[in-house]
Amino acid sequence: MNEFEPITGRYIAVDITGERHRIFVEEAGNGTPLLCLHTAGNDSRQFRHMMNDPAIISRFRVVAFDMPYHGRSTPPESWWLKKFRLTTKSYLEIIRSLWRALKLERPVVLGCSMGGAIVLKLAADHQDEMRGIVGLESSAYAPGRL
Repeated sequence: MNEFEPITGRYIAVDITGERHRIFVEEAGNGTPLLCLHTAGNDSRQFRHMMNDPAIISRFRVVAFDMPYHGRSTPPESWWLKKFRLTTKSYLEIIRSLWRALKLERPVVLGCSMGGAIVLKLAADHQDEMRGIVGLESSAYAPGRL
């Protein structure tokens, strides 16, 4: 028998540092918000197994999104007029803008690789806004690259 997965995907318009972005978000489940941050060059599909796991989605509202310039999210209007640089500051603003737009109250933030590194910074700077972090392949220091 054919069945739909419990995952819902849709777009949300989010203002990030004064620019309107069209961000693709997938989610499944109910309960404590769990915001998932994908690795560089990937997208929210990285977390589809979690969003299909009954043990997880019975306790958590699992939310995963495609970063701007990744997956199904689109760059802001006139994106070609300036070079995209993902800095620590801009990455933090993307994450926090999205969780505010989705009204995620004190989420647990899970990140892998580049997402794992940024959850450490989130915990250091914004611990009062979150329940906790899960860092996968986290590193307290990673030299930048172009």
